[in-house]
Amino acid sequence: MKHVRCNYCGQDDAELVNAGPDMLLNAGHFTLVRCRRCGLIYQNPQPDLTELAAHYPDEYPRFITAGQESGLNRLSADHALARQRQRLERHWEGNGRLLDVGCATGQFLAHMRTAGWQVAGVEFSPQAAAFAREQYGLDVQTGTLEEAAFPAASFDVVTLWDVLEHVQDPKDTLTEIARILRPGGLLVVSTPNPTCVEARLFGPHWIGWERPRHLHIFPPRLLRRYVEDAGFVVESLESFSGRLSVTLISVAYWLKTTKIREDKWQPWLRAAYNWPLRLATWPIYRLGEALNKTTTMTQFARLPE
Repeated sequence: MKHVRCNYCGQDDAELVNAGPDMLLNAGHFTLVRCRRCGLIYQNPQPDLTELAAHYPDEYPRFITAGQESGLNRLSADHALARQRQRLERHWEGNGRLLDVGCATGQFLAHMRTAGWQVAGVEFSPQAAAFAREQYGLDVQTGTLEEAAFPAASFDVVTLWDVLEHVQDPKDTLTEIARILRPGGLLVVSTPNPTCVEARLFGPHWIGWERPRHLHIFPPRLLRRYVEDAGFVVESLESFSGRLSVTLISVAYWLKTTKIREDKWQPWLRAAYNWPLRLATWPIYRLGEALNKTTTMTQFARLPE
């Protein structure tokens, strides 16, 4: 763990946002602060990559594989993948060569390949990357984007689905993406929105904080500045993912802090993710999406020709 300055403005003038244990493993103690100058929320002190590795267990949600999902969860995962593709293709005509940064077990890449895209990925977790290669036959490199050292202007589209908040230097990551995208290429960045309703509702238990894996959390205006500083032109900020299933994770994080035994509330929480409740809450989430006030926001930006 090391003390760090704000990644965006370089200042060391921050106020406490919240602190506590790893929200998934319920271990350790980690602190999120907000820069008083630019508003970036970041973890300080910050673990290095070696320390972080222990906080990405095999049961980490992004590493759940297709073979481990069934029933409603499988249908929901397929629907989410289709929604991601449809939103992306609103900003891109035809197919092309796509890189997914932080591709986890490769399900999005496999879905896009089926839709006619040429795909590649990079993933920090050796286990997740190996699964993507072995299960789907995907071209996935293990490590960071910078370590992959892709040739310049080699992709039409680069996606980061809930990834930018995990990287140690978002500025460097976005600069590298600008290098490997061809002129006119599309950047898609999905990340937690700290101005959303659920961040206020759940406070320190909101899933978007995700201590200690989320190293940086970007208010919408600052995310735009990050992307523009890297040379992109922002096309839109949209909300279309992260509905009931995401809310229930925040509920679970809150329940972990109560005196209620986990074996008592876990079955009820699993049962709560059902079609009747999803349909009943759909109008609420759609309103939140229209106002860009749901847990996840996605920015679409283009590299100038």
